[in-house]
Amino acid sequence: MTSNAPASTQPVIHMRRPPWLLFLFLTVAFFFVYHDLSFSKNGTDNYNPSEDDLTAAVVEGSPTRRIALLSLGIYAIVSLIRPGATDRLRIRGSLGWILLGFVAWASVSAVWAEDPALTLRRLFGFGILCIAAVAVTRSLAIREIILWTVFSTTLFLAIGFSGEVLLGIFRPFASGYRFAGTLHPNGQGINCVLLVLSAVAAADMERDRQLMFRAFALVGFVFLILTGSRTSIAAAVLALGVYFTASWSKRAKVALVYALGVFFCLFLLVLVNASLSGLKGAGVLGRDDASVDSFNGRTAIWEDVGHYVTRRPILGYGYGGFWTPRHMAEITGSEQWGIPNSHSAYLDYLLTLGAVGLVMYTFLLVAGIGRAFRFKRLFHDSTFAFCGALLVFCAVDGFLESAAIEPSLLMFLTCVVLASLAFRDNSNRGPSWGHSSANMEAAE
Repeated sequence: MTSNAPASTQPVIHMRRPPWLLFLFLTVAFFFVYHDLSFSKNGTDNYNPSEDDLTAAVVEGSPTRRIALLSLGIYAIVSLIRPGATDRLRIRGSLGWILLGFVAWASVSAVWAEDPALTLRRLFGFGILCIAAVAVTRSLAIREIILWTVFSTTLFLAIGFSGEVLLGIFRPFASGYRFAGTLHPNGQGINCVLLVLSAVAAADMERDRQLMFRAFALVGFVFLILTGSRTSIAAAVLALGVYFTASWSKRAKVALVYALGVFFCLFLLVLVNASLSGLKGAGVLGRDDASVDSFNGRTAIWEDVGHYVTRRPILGYGYGGFWTPRHMAEITGSEQWGIPNSHSAYLDYLLTLGAVGLVMYTFLLVAGIGRAFRFKRLFHDSTFAFCGALLVFCAVDGFLESAAIEPSLLMFLTCVVLASLAFRDNSNRGPSWGHSSANMEAAE
């Protein structure tokens, strides 16, 4: 007999109160690791670092960042070895083996790295994120991880907004303005995307506070537009479309298609009366298409790093080990602006981990997306739709940005989602993951 229950139906399970102290600790740790109040002082068009700044970041690093990262690692280790902790993680199908293989390949890349010292430092940070992701996976349900994401990204956004307002540089209607706050505008765009995705998912989970979470999502989307991060905006819209398609009932999906059709027709009517210059300005969000963040700027970088790829196509230069001061100087000299990465997650992994690492990373995303939406269809649980939408965002954003593979909150959440899908024993696991072992095995 076919069930007529709507796709959004959630299992009725007692939900514990969110662990706010843990939320606060993780938020403070990630703020000091990856955020910088100096971005609020830069103002318009001063966001891109110079070659000297990039070199100093690689060679010297930040003492505050190291302390915060170590505190995150200590929490993870204590959480994993504390008395009473039980082994709830095991390899669940091919996704788990791919994830373990990718981490192992990244770890052994120090053996053939061009700059072993730099690769080992990057592996140290990557290792802490991985261990912390496992600790969080064992401590929190996905529902709680979503709520923490809303909490942390909202706080980051509020701090950045307050800083710009106090310094008098929050001018959303000024020509060339991009909202940055405590991150580069592109990084702030990622933060806003995480706020939008998590708030939309939280609105589906927490029906009694649905209006509040929808307001958070709307605020996040407004500030996402203000960052002028075109790649993040496009990838976010696609990820949201995937989330809604997976979560809504068939009737709601049909209504959405009709609504989008009407909107598209009205949009075409407006375009008929618009000038070509106006169209171009709207398409680039008011930014100069010849800027360093344009598609033309990216293709120039891809051409510059192409011959480096041919030197080590299979193994790469070691995890995080390609962008050394020497390589930065060579490529920066060619492009005449500071270049910290190749502006493509896939190309950066081809450079650092070679073709082997790139194939494993691609399979990891594809397998993770497939498992997330397979679980969503089986259990009618919107938290799985959030997992899938987050991975879809990483996959799409990675074509034109490297943010998905750089140490950040986005990378950490991606590790948590993949670890949850790959290793978690979800039988008797609390809100949003309280499914029987038999059903979980069937889904795999």
